[in-house]
Amino acid sequence: MRFVFGIVLLLLSFKVTFANPNPTAGPNCHILNAAISKNDGKKYKIINRNLITSASVPEAIIFKNKTLLYYVNGDFDHHSIFVSEVSKDGKSTSVIGPIKLDGEIIKDAVDPDLIITREGKLRLFYYVGLFTKPVEGKKPNKIYSAISDDGLNFKIEGPVVSLDGGSDPTAIRLTNGSFLLAVPQADKLNIQLYNSPDGKNFSKLTSLRGGIPELALSNNGIPELLFQDAGGFVQYTSLNNGKTWKKTSKNVLTGYPASAASPTIIRITEKERKMFFFKIKKNCTTPPTAYLEDKNSLKKLADKSRGKPPLGDGVKPPTGGNAKGKPPLGDGVKPPTGGNAKGKPPLGDAVKPHAGGNATGKPPLGHGVKLRKK
Repeated sequence: MRFVFGIVLLLLSFKVTFANPNPTAGPNCHILNAAISKNDGKKYKIINRNLITSASVPEAIIFKNKTLLYYVNGDFDHHSIFVSEVSKDGKSTSVIGPIKLDGEIIKDAVDPDLIITREGKLRLFYYVGLFTKPVEGKKPNKIYSAISDDGLNFKIEGPVVSLDGGSDPTAIRLTNGSFLLAVPQADKLNIQLYNSPDGKNFSKLTSLRGGIPELALSNNGIPELLFQDAGGFVQYTSLNNGKTWKKTSKNVLTGYPASAASPTIIRITEKERKMFFFKIKKNCTTPPTAYLEDKNSLKKLADKSRGKPPLGDGVKPPTGGNAKGKPPLGDGVKPPTGGNAKGKPPLGDAVKPHAGGNATGKPPLGHGVKLRKK
């Protein structure tokens, strides 16, 4: 995911790297597509360009003989992680509903990724953002895990990693029983990889440049990393369980849409795989208040950040006190040393009035302008 407007409002997928031609198109503008590969992931062909509308960041998994597709519902009133069942041909879905975390539908929980544990349960990795409330400034993002017996009701286990700008986790279990986790930092075009012996406690392993990733295993158990690039979904492989990576394909998707991102892959047979990803609907935008519970909260936060009026947005008065000049002083303007600015407003930056009295010329005086003597 990830929207930034003057005050930082993070909405899920403004952060799509490389592929997003419209930086104001959020999950309501996203459409899930389906593709199939019959040569173990070397090439995919699109089979449905309109699988689910107003949906983003898909994650597919086969659980209890069902193909489940988790995604972020882009509907303004139902923003949360949803799950649908996919038909055997991959061309249609039926909605099961929103998932629950500790018995609640959490609207700020997004970016699902799942693995099957040794005990046959589902472990969900997800990111908790601030989509229903505006946030000021940047803070480390936490990736959480949760466990489920049925794929719909999850018990929160807690955070597994914390990373500045991190989101969209993806994880796999390697053939040696350990785990790999990849978390992208969209603003840096960086993918941070972690490893873990148990899928709960992760340590940093390595990093590489790229967009929203998907981890998978080849038919012979070699780790693969897929993510969007300028020319398509590129594929990297690792021969040492994720320590180093080598590009093996420039684009695995035939007919790759320019606005495609966030792939997810499931294996159907030894040679057949299915991929799901989202593309962005043309000429679609997302209002900055679309997912906010309080539609006036952006204005309230902006007002809160202001200095005494009419100081600029976020302007702090000079150290030691308030700005003393008569309004409207500019952003960060200090009045002349020794007293208040006495000229008639609006005086320019650091403008001094005529010696011996107030400025009597017609406003606005320019920078450093002196008045004509009487």
